[in-house]
Amino acid sequence: MFRRILSFLLVAAMALGTAVPAGAESGITAGEALFGNGTGAALNGSTAAATATAEPSATETATEEPSTDDPLVEDEMYGENDEASITDYPTLQLGDRDSADGVAYIVTLQNRLIALGFLLSSADGVYGEDTQTAIEQFQKMNGLEVTGIADAATQTKLFSDLSTLTTPSPENPAVYGSETIRVQTKLAEWGFLTGSVDGVIGSASEKAISDFKEYVHEYLPPLATPTPAPTPEPTPAPTAVAGALPLVNDILLPTAEPEPTAYVADSEIDSELLAYIDGDVEFNVYRQTVQVGDEGDEVRRVQTRLHQLGYLYDDPDGAFGVNTARALMYFQYKHGLSQSGTADEATQRALFSSSAQESEEYVFPYKIYVDISDQRVYVLGWDGTGYNEQTRVMVCTTGMNSSPTPLGTYHSYGRRSGEWHWFSDYNCYAKWAYGIVGDILFHSVLYSRDKKLSQTSVNNLGRKASHGCVRLSVDDAKWIWDNCPTGTTVVIQE
Repeated sequence: MFRRILSFLLVAAMALGTAVPAGAESGITAGEALFGNGTGAALNGSTAAATATAEPSATETATEEPSTDDPLVEDEMYGENDEASITDYPTLQLGDRDSADGVAYIVTLQNRLIALGFLLSSADGVYGEDTQTAIEQFQKMNGLEVTGIADAATQTKLFSDLSTLTTPSPENPAVYGSETIRVQTKLAEWGFLTGSVDGVIGSASEKAISDFKEYVHEYLPPLATPTPAPTPEPTPAPTAVAGALPLVNDILLPTAEPEPTAYVADSEIDSELLAYIDGDVEFNVYRQTVQVGDEGDEVRRVQTRLHQLGYLYDDPDGAFGVNTARALMYFQYKHGLSQSGTADEATQRALFSSSAQESEEYVFPYKIYVDISDQRVYVLGWDGTGYNEQTRVMVCTTGMNSSPTPLGTYHSYGRRSGEWHWFSDYNCYAKWAYGIVGDILFHSVLYSRDKKLSQTSVNNLGRKASHGCVRLSVDDAKWIWDNCPTGTTVVIQE
């Protein structure tokens, strides 16, 4: 017991002495959950938050440091519990988050990763991709199965004595650092890395390195073998000169400090890769023009870069379709290029450059506004520069005053069910249920248990009468179902 208490106190001291980067993000929107680091529940419709809602900061969930005299110090790392041992670790994984009024499991985990040098971001209580990557690195370096999941075995090792752990250092491979960030930045710029530029070689970075090497080996000539430098002639020992600095152990003083040597962060980052990264060998970002209808690796590379910059919401699939063209046209518009929707040489050189601008939002075909004041749904279409084309106006029914439709900006999680959606609480059906946030849906007017249209529900279009959902005519509900992909922005306002 004493050994565990001492271990925890050492960890706490390290954590308190670890600087947290200023301005680190502490909250994740529903849109980021869906397209960014995958940490929310917007995709499965269980929960979602409005874009404007901030998550509690790490400081808000922090607890007072326990007294060193307290016999329950080891238990208090995960909250005060007379029954539970510190070894009773909950399994934590991507998408989990601490609740504002619960035990700060993830913050505790993140603080330990920060103290050991595996996590570079702040402890925000959200198990995002940065935390997953840090866990992957810890597992890799400590002989555990690399899953990115903080299971009981991983946490037992993580919170064990410092002497038993392998931690990042210049002497250890597979560690984070500025060298890795430099490599990741270039791989992202060239369209190979879709994960975070976080200074840690995780599964996403390993795949990017592998894809890059495969690409250069297939399309670029092999690197020339460097000619070994000639062996320099030995330099005679210095001699004292009148008026010069004195000799100390046959060395003239003062001596110059040696230049710091940058260490390679992972064995995968070899000399061939670094030759391109350092600019010793030119990497030609353009190989061929691709356009609508094309397929293959070059299309996927363009899509990957568009996705990484926030223009393309689709996952890269190597098929150049209308969504890719739409995203590319917006990129061209933002960079003063001809909006051809074709990835020609000029477009690719801008796209795969360090000066490429990120998009404020993914380019979807439509953006939906629900106006509660006039009980209307307005669908705005993308015109190449923004959502400026009024495409459709729909009469709707929103929530009653006792069960209002929630205001805010959301990224939809799309189709909820098949053609028919059963509401067990209200003993009725509706058609074409489309998830906005949580249990709030777009759906058609109501049908009885035997699927007969409710005329009362039809008559209520244009007034507040629902339990929070947005009811539409059958045709309008079907139109949203057919034309608005998952992730479409829905703004609900008064």
